[in-house]
Amino acid sequence: MSEMTWQQLRDLDCGAVRALGDSWKTYVDGMLDHTARLRTDVIEGHLGVENYESDTATQVREQIGLTADRFEDDLSDYATTRIATSLHEAADAFEAEQGELKELVPLIESHDFDIEGPQSEYDVNLSGGLHQAILTLNPPQWLCDMVGIKKPDGFWDWDTLKSLFSSVDLYGTAIGLAGQYQDWLRAVMARAHDADDDAAAALKEMRENPSGLPPHLGATYDDLIDDYKDALSSEVADEARAIADGTSGMSPEQVNQWWEGLSDAEREALIAEHPEWVGPVDGIPTEARDTANRTLLDNRIDSLDDQIAAKERTLAGLDPESDAYERVKQDLDNLKGDRKDLSELQAIITDEDGNPAMSDKAGEQHYLLGFDTEGSGQAIVAVGNPDTADHVNTLVPGTTTALAGIGGSINRADTMSLDAQNAAPGDANATVMWLGYDAPDTIFPEAMQKRWADGAAEDLENFTRGLTATGQEGANHTLTGHSYGTTVIGHAATQRGVDADNLVFVASPGVGTDTASALGVDEQNVWATTNSLDPIQLTPEFLHGNNPIDDDFGGNTFHSDTGAWNDNNHSTYWQDTNQVGRDSIAYIATGNRPQ
Repeated sequence: MSEMTWQQLRDLDCGAVRALGDSWKTYVDGMLDHTARLRTDVIEGHLGVENYESDTATQVREQIGLTADRFEDDLSDYATTRIATSLHEAADAFEAEQGELKELVPLIESHDFDIEGPQSEYDVNLSGGLHQAILTLNPPQWLCDMVGIKKPDGFWDWDTLKSLFSSVDLYGTAIGLAGQYQDWLRAVMARAHDADDDAAAALKEMRENPSGLPPHLGATYDDLIDDYKDALSSEVADEARAIADGTSGMSPEQVNQWWEGLSDAEREALIAEHPEWVGPVDGIPTEARDTANRTLLDNRIDSLDDQIAAKERTLAGLDPESDAYERVKQDLDNLKGDRKDLSELQAIITDEDGNPAMSDKAGEQHYLLGFDTEGSGQAIVAVGNPDTADHVNTLVPGTTTALAGIGGSINRADTMSLDAQNAAPGDANATVMWLGYDAPDTIFPEAMQKRWADGAAEDLENFTRGLTATGQEGANHTLTGHSYGTTVIGHAATQRGVDADNLVFVASPGVGTDTASALGVDEQNVWATTNSLDPIQLTPEFLHGNNPIDDDFGGNTFHSDTGAWNDNNHSTYWQDTNQVGRDSIAYIATGNRPQ
């Protein structure tokens, strides 16, 4: 966290920061002389056509030329675009805040205010001299002007003194002006701290992960060619970045074709150097996404540790009774909560040796296909590899599901995978727990609203299309929703379309449509169940449409048992007491009809 003081910002030589950025550009110009020499002295010189004329020589000249091109591209990206731009942007930001500060500080000083407190939470207070002036009924002219009186002309100026004692609040007026300056100062310094933190983070990232640095030109020709073959080209990097940020316009199917068209070295470089462009992307195979996401998870936990340590240092320097202390403490608590949730996720999918963990029931490997801490948090975890499975069942959980306590939902996926093994012992199967959306936190009023399902529709559509693109041809795909998760599936199916052979609605409040025919799946492959004591069936139709267990909805239903009377009958569907319902889901997911 930035520790820049207002005095440091005031005295900062922004021109020097900008000049440092310019020096990196100058460095680039000097280094590019080397590639010019490589082309003239080597490619056109002693490796020229007049000396070596063969297919091999042509290939070597082309590879060295490509390496020189990549050197120039990477150097320009690292030094000119990344370092120089970061320094220039920091200088611009500091200069803008410095301008405001140079306007503000003289105003504060001219009104005899003092700037006090730590740089993270400045206070603007009345100085001792101003206090004394007000107490001795000798307020400064600016304060008299603000309250609308003339400055007292000594103790014999009775009329003015009478106003001071009766209707004029000198202290309140002065404190009010000090508060305005305080807010202004804090806003200036907050923006300056943000700019300082952003620049420091960007430079730290470049120092610790210099993946874009050019190859070492002192290497042999063979090394240079190997470097070129193994490293990531700027073209592939640009494509991967655009796919990840959603600006490429590619569908999951097109993403898969693009990925399969890369060389092994390019795919490995993307996973190693830019896991953030691989892990979350639908259409990239499961193994690659899992590897990238595990790296991202490790990095995110490490980053949270750093942020927590910084917040704890800040908190130690604050007054426990101050508002700033409460704000920082709340930020710290949020960071610790995220850290705890991600650590629990990591513990589920990783064994004691740091390798991918096997599930407890089905004995299948866990694959991490996505995670996020925004909102209530998200996680996508597969039990078994969907790309090699004959049958893939994707579970979409509902209301109150969050990253915190995600183990319960993953355990349900494990149960479903075990049931599928028992239903089709000779087939490979995988079950995906897809919490790829911010689920409602409460039944009332959040789960009564459609916006959570609408917001998840496109992401679920893309995920199902990605599974089809990376999976085996002819694999059987099922979408199973529980509670509000059925509403999510329904909205995705009716608004976007989903790649699924079967839809299973468990304990549904409604799926956003009144008929199975609107879901885009053969009605014979639409299934629903709700146990007799589950209160979800009382959800009024005007909220999420006709309940899929009703006869006029169409599709099919199957039986689920409730278990003991004192159980939560909305959450018994994966318990042993409901083996009949579990078996039905397994039969559907393995391409059969319930027995």
